[in-house]
This record gives sequence, C-alpha cells and structure tokens, in this order.
Amino acid sequence: MRRLYGLLVLALTACGSDAGDEPGAAGSAGQANAAGTSAGGSSGGSSAGGTSSSGAGSSNAGNGGAGKSGSGSGGSTAAPDTKWVNVTGNLLTLATMSTGDQGPGDLSFVSAQPGSARLIAGVARAGLFATVDGGTTWTKLGTGAGSATINHGPTSIVYDPEHAGVFWESGIYGDGVFHTADDGVTFQRLGDISHNDRVSVDFSDPERKLLVAGPHEATQKLFKSTNGGMSWEDIGSKLPAGSSFSTLPLIIDTQNWLVGSAQGGGTWGVFRTADSGQSFASVSPEGPAGWPLTASDGAIYWSLAADKGLIVSHDQGKSWTKAAAGPLQPFSGGLCELPDGRVVALGQTHLLASADQGKSWQEVGEALPFAGGNCKTYGFTYLAETKTFFINHNDCSGKLTADAVWSSGFDYEKQ
Repeated sequence: MRRLYGLLVLALTACGSDAGDEPGAAGSAGQANAAGTSAGGSSGGSSAGGTSSSGAGSSNAGNGGAGKSGSGSGGSTAAPDTKWVNVTGNLLTLATMSTGDQGPGDLSFVSAQPGSARLIAGVARAGLFATVDGGTTWTKLGTGAGSATINHGPTSIVYDPEHAGVFWESGIYGDGVFHTADDGVTFQRLGDISHNDRVSVDFSDPERKLLVAGPHEATQKLFKSTNGGMSWEDIGSKLPAGSSFSTLPLIIDTQNWLVGSAQGGGTWGVFRTADSGQSFASVSPEGPAGWPLTASDGAIYWSLAADKGLIVSHDQGKSWTKAAAGPLQPFSGGLCELPDGRVVALGQTHLLASADQGKSWQEVGEALPFAGGNCKTYGFTYLAETKTFFINHNDCSGKLTADAVWSSGFDYEKQ
C-alpha cells in the first residue's frame, strides 16, 4: 500500500549526513547508518562515507547508524511475509544474562550488516548482539579472548566499505569508541574518550587514520584522532561560537567534513570544514538529527530535529535544500537507501519511501506495530540480503522489552 504525500513543502525549499561517511571521490560503499545507517542506527544507504547502521544492506546507522544502503544484493531472494512480526527471540534473556542484577537497558538501534544476512542490535549496558536467522536466535558479540567490554548505550556502527567485518561502534553513558577487525569476535577500545553519539571515519585514507567523534549533548566539543583512535584531541573550540550540540560528524574526505548541530541551546545548523577541522562555516541553518545518509548517487540526506522533514545536498554539503514534508526524526539511526535507489524514512504510521530525492513520499509496507516517534518505533533498518525491514521499539522505560525488535518482508523489486 502506498499513499502519496503531497508536495507540501516544495515552495519552502531553501539552500543550505549516519550509522556512515562516504567520501565523494573515494568510491566507498557508503556509510549510515546509519549508520548506518541506525542510531545506528539504521543501517543501509546510509549515513554517509562508509557503511553505516541504518539502511539497505548496510544502518543505519551510516559512519552510523546510520552507513550507506544499497550494498546488499537481494536479487531473486524471496521476501518474508509483509506482516510485522515480533523477532526479539532470545535477545531479552541473553542481554539479561550479560548484565545480571543491573539488567539491560533500552534497545538503542538495529543495524543491517552490508552484504550479509546479519542484523546487529545495540542494547544499553549489555553490548552488541547479532542474528543471522531474522531474529529467531541471537548471539552476543565481543566474547572472544581479550575483547574489551562494551559497557555503554550503543548509538552507532560504521562499517568499513571494503570489509564489513571491520567496524567502529560508539555509545553514551560509558566507555567510548570501540573497533573490531574480526567481525565482532573481539573489540578494542580506542583511546580514552567516552559518551559519544557518533564516530566518523575517513575512508578516503586506506589506513583509516582520521576519526572524528561527536560527544553526547555537548557544545563546543568535538574529538579528532589522526592515529586511528589511539589518542584524541578536542577541537570543539574551532566550531562557531554559540553553536548547539556538536554530536553528528560526517567525514567526506580528509580535508572536508560536516558537523550537524542541534537539539540543545545555541545556534542550530550544519557546519562545514575544508581544512580538516581548523575552521568551520555554517552551510545550513537547519538542525539535523540522526545519522546522515550518503546515497549511491552522492547526494547527502539528513533528517531534521523536531520532525521538520529533511534536507538534501548534491555538492558534498556545501549547500542544502529542504525536501518535502512527511518523514519524522529517527530517534536511533537515520535514513536508508533501498537497492533500487529509493530513500526510506520513518513516518507517523508507516515507513516512507521517496523515488524523487525527497520531493514526495509514499507509505510502503504494512502499518507499523507502533507509531513512529520517541517511546514508539524508535528506528529502523533494511536488510537487502533477505529483503526485510526491521524496527526497534523503545517504550522509554529504560529497560529492554520482550517486543523490542520487529520485522516485515519488503520486496523492493515488486513493492
């Protein structure tokens, strides 16, 4: 079922990124997550350079959790039934075993790992968990010998576009950025920073030396590493004076980055650097939320805080246009891109898709089991390999619920 959202805001267009970060010239798979793709994030077409946690085959997540979607193959794989089904499975039991009397917190994002049938979920205080059978069974990541313990509230995953088994994870209310080079068997904590919403990686550099992390609900604060995360420098003073929370970095390439700033006091907007963080200029007054998505055509999509739609850039973030009304702010992850190029966003009652770069939106799939928004449907991702949407439900109780993850088949080739 598809319902067309009218072009209500085309007259409001103005000039001005997740679970990922996709360098324009680096030929990366995109990042989200979301990223991916999402808080991370949603995985899939995701959040810009690299593959992030919120998108089609990616999240995201994007760098987060937004990553870039469209990396999964899908092909002739038959999609599951379109009815939304609770696939939390043994996740609640497993997460509780991981935390003991303390108990697990909310499920903060779901992220589709690019090029596989694997879905990763982040659970506060409990870490990361994965399923390869659509949620029937889950396993805990980071259980290998010598692995660091992820003890925070996960917020994003950024997948390496050349090898999705290499990824970076960030989170809040606990130790900071983590990295795995063995598909989540073991994790290494990178440096000593903590409490970060999103990490972005420079995939234009084969050595992945440049990382930027955005702290949670902090102004004039932004962490930069030039040695792969072994040490960090706070360059927040380089951001415009009076700017809001600097929580959403997106590296385009070594010199060019974006920072989304919103949801706190001070000036909201998108700030851009062309000198690797030595100075920043405002390129949009809109306040982004969630992980930015870098689509397969190079366009960057970014949802706006307070459910104000989204903005789009076609020149690596130098200028921005406001897209049509309809999408809501994703509270974990971000937008994603289907393998056919459609961009997907969270709506009030359904997921929404746009085939015209956000000029109009159509409802796709079945009605959501929980309305879109905070304490409801919190985020989503698309697993292209199995042609399945996943959502994460958060009831704001601060606890993982028995109905935290849901899935619905969606055949992008037919629907």
